[in-house]
Parts: sequence; C-alpha cells; structure tokens
Amino acid sequence: MKQFSSLLVMLAAGLCATTARAQAYRPFRFGLSYQLSATTPGDTTHVLRLVSRQAQGSDSLFMFDKRTSRGRGLPQQGNCGYYVQRNDNLFGTSLTQRPGAEYVLTAANGRTFTLRPRTALNQAWAATTAGLTARVTARTLGTVLGQPDSLATITLSDGAVITLGKRLGWVSGPALGHYLNARLPQATLTLTALPELGLGTNQLGAFAVYDFQPGDVFLRKNVNQYALGPGAICQTQIWTRDSIISRTLSTSGDALDYQLQRRTLTRNCSGAPVLSAPVVQTLHITRTTDHLDRPTGFWEGTPSAGTGGLVHLPAWRTADYNGRLVQHHAHYMQCGTPTADSTSLLNGSNLDAGYSVRTAAGLGQTQEEYTSFTIETTTLLGYRKGTEIWGQLTTFAQLLPVRASRPASTTVAFPNPFGAEIQVAFALASPQSVGLTLHDALGRQVREIAVAPQPAGARQLTLPTAGLPVGVYSLHLRFAGEGRTEVLRVVKAE
Repeated sequence: MKQFSSLLVMLAAGLCATTARAQAYRPFRFGLSYQLSATTPGDTTHVLRLVSRQAQGSDSLFMFDKRTSRGRGLPQQGNCGYYVQRNDNLFGTSLTQRPGAEYVLTAANGRTFTLRPRTALNQAWAATTAGLTARVTARTLGTVLGQPDSLATITLSDGAVITLGKRLGWVSGPALGHYLNARLPQATLTLTALPELGLGTNQLGAFAVYDFQPGDVFLRKNVNQYALGPGAICQTQIWTRDSIISRTLSTSGDALDYQLQRRTLTRNCSGAPVLSAPVVQTLHITRTTDHLDRPTGFWEGTPSAGTGGLVHLPAWRTADYNGRLVQHHAHYMQCGTPTADSTSLLNGSNLDAGYSVRTAAGLGQTQEEYTSFTIETTTLLGYRKGTEIWGQLTTFAQLLPVRASRPASTTVAFPNPFGAEIQVAFALASPQSVGLTLHDALGRQVREIAVAPQPAGARQLTLPTAGLPVGVYSLHLRFAGEGRTEVLRVVKAE
C-alpha cells in the first residue's frame, strides 16, 4: 500500500508539472484583474479580466469582459450612442488555450492573433492571416511586480516586442486587439498590478481611490440649483472641509475606516452663510465601494429597454490633481443594437437619470453631477496630502467675508396665518427691482406682484389673497439685483 501511495504521489506530481508546462506563458490567467497602463495615448490605465471559461474538445476557451467606450452620435432616437459597449476588449473577445502552449486571441469579427511562446528561439510563425509573423527572440530570468519569473520575449515582424511571464502572464507589449479590430487603441500596455494577488500598485480600486492618510485635507463645493416657480431660481452652496484624523485597516484587510473632522459653510436661497461647528465622522470604505474595482468597460443592468446602470471608463492623467489618475463613471440607459459587435448606450440625460462621477487615486470623488428636477454639482476645489498641494484650499475665514457681504435676511410675512391679504416686509441695502409671487402646495403660481424698482431701506408689499382656499402656500420674494430668491412658508386660514 505504501508503494502504491508513493506511485500516486509521483503520478500527481508529474501531472501537475505537465499541466504547468502546458500553461506556461499563458498571457492572462482566469479570474485575475490585470491592470495595464499605457504610455500613449493619454497615459491611460485599463483593467481587464477573463470572466468565463469552457472546454472545446482539447481546447480551453476564455472570454474577456466586455469593453465600454465613448461612441459617436448614431442616427437613432433618444440620443443613443453616447457610450457604446463592445464585445472586444483590448485583446479581442476571447483567449483560446490549445495543446502545446499555443494561445489564440479572437476578435468579434473572427480575426485571430496567435502566440506560441514555447516555440524554439527565432523560429517564425504566422501571428495573423494578414501577414504579420512572430518569433521568440529570448528567454531570460527576471522579475514581474517584484516576483521572480521566467520571461519570454516575442518580436513581431513590424518591430513590436511582447514580454510574457511564465507564472504571471502579460508583462508588456502592444494591445494585440488593435491588429484585429481598428476600433481598439494602438498602445503599449505594461502590467502595473494584479490586485487579487496583492502585486503592484492598484490605482483603480476603492482602496486606491480612497487612499487617505492622517493630516490630509480636502475642500469641496456643492451647488444645488432648482426652480421655485416661473422665473425663480434657488441656488444652495455648501463648502465642506474634511481633515483626516486616523486610518484603520480591518483585521481581514477588506475594509478601511477613517476618522475625519468635517466642517461646512452653507449659503441657501435665503439667509446669511451658516458655519457649522466641527464634527468628527467615520468614513467606511470596502474593496467594492461604489463598484470602483470593476474591470474596464463593465456595465451594469440587463438588456431590457429602460434599464439603467453605470459604465466605468478607463482612467487617465490630466493636468489637474498633480497628474493623478482620474476615472469617469457615468449613468446610462440602454437603447438598441446598431452593429453586430456593439450595443449603443444612452448617457442618462432623461429625467431622473442624469448622473456621473469622477474619482482620482488618493482623492476620492473629484466631481459629481446629478440632473433631475434639480441640478447638483460637487467639485473638489483643493487638497493637501503631506507636502503635495493642489487647487485652492481656501479657509472658511477667507470665504466668510466674501460670502457674508449680502445682508442677513430681514424678510417677514404677516399675518401668518393670513386671510384676505398678506404683508411682506423686507430691507434693501441698495436700490433694485423686487417681485413677489405666491404658490400653492402643488407649486402653481396663484398670486403675483410684478417685478418693479424699489428704493433702498425698509420696504413692504401687500398681496391680495381673497378667494384662495385654505391651505399651505409659499411666498417667493425675488431680488433681481442680487440674483436671489427668498422663500417663506405661510398658511391661509378660514
């Protein structure tokens, strides 16, 4: 029995060795997220993943996650085509592993690119049917993301060079899908992280985006604009200053907790700026916060019409934020299939569906826009991380003198509850035109005093209200010279 067990161990070891040799230099491993950075164009970073696999005889077929890109406006109803989801990722649609360590990348159009990294040195093979050839020009020992590995160098007949690791796969080389589908970018892609293995610097996941340290300071401004009635616009502005106090990683390594001190300065439609007292809050971040670890081009939702979700585009460097990577996430509504290998998506411009957000490595959200019955925008104005400073990290002491230049509200309405008429008293620091409207609980305008010039000082307007039903109303006092509207809640009595 002991000899039989030893034989089984030897057979198993031999099988494992054979399997390892068969999979040697496989460009991508199933289930791993490959973070690939391109030096051109635009210094862009992508994430791709083999998301499914199946057997085809003696071959193994692996499918890439689909890729989303900005589309050209297509002649369809509903403004479709702002984003397009394509079956081809940076290396095509699928990767087929064949016996003898041959790997075939296939695009949606059926064209293929063949890699044979275990072929004898300098022995050429046909990489594509278009005449491109390839040959292994070197095998050396090296490191990939700090890990020792055996490296195969493949040189293409057009001069491009591919490097594959025996253990980890793709190291560097051109986006091979470009040879098969001209829609795909022509760029050199270098492996910069394998998040599941904890290798490299992950720049697109939640932990990378919300990578804060004690002492970091951020200043953001939120502007919320909405209509109070015909010709009356209200705009609320909130400045938020966050100072990171502490950072704690969970014992499992799957969550980050930050203690931060937050203070806000609020200026709404009526009233003087209000500066809050400092409060300490907890910010809880997991590896999947806001789906920031999704592969490039991943889109949520189902094929049914009217389904919405988010598209997550590649990250790129700009002149802002000291060159940190910025990624765009946008809401869409799905609507149609214009071509055989793509699905047209509508950016959420329809009511209640307009949403987009930008994030940056180490900065969290840098911009957020939401459009519905209101238009709301949040923007990162400035930050300090150690000695790194960007933007305008204005203090509240600097903001208050400017924002407090308008006098505090002195507007009052009486009597309240009111009967046949209502009086509105207010004060003007300078001469300007003023108008008054009364709206019912449904927002409909029911009474009006037209906009007219008013002198400076204490003023009073009388609005007749006879015949109005009992209920809750809102008075909108519009200061045309200051570009603002004050709103008062009033009640009509019997």
